[in-house]
Amino acid sequence: MNWLEILFGKKSEPTEGEEYRVANILYSADTKRCVEVRRFASGKTYIMERDLSDDGAYVDRHGGAMVGPFESPRRAELFIVATPWFRGDETGPT
Repeated sequence: MNWLEILFGKKSEPTEGEEYRVANILYSADTKRCVEVRRFASGKTYIMERDLSDDGAYVDRHGGAMVGPFESPRRAELFIVATPWFRGDETGPT
């Protein structure tokens, strides 16, 4: 927990240009979905979900917004592989 969360109850979001490393890239069994697991310098982990477009490129979901934060890359991976979207069980809004 950082000082913003302690004082104001706000969750800190990664800022533009904040350094991160890609901890892992996961692909669905049919390769139509991929997730980039990003570990930020702040210690928080976020994921970027992508769908395969008709032209063969992966396109960001949620308007390019990341999902998170997660405690660790492993927690993010466990979360995403359990979702119906990643398993291909639903096609809900992107």
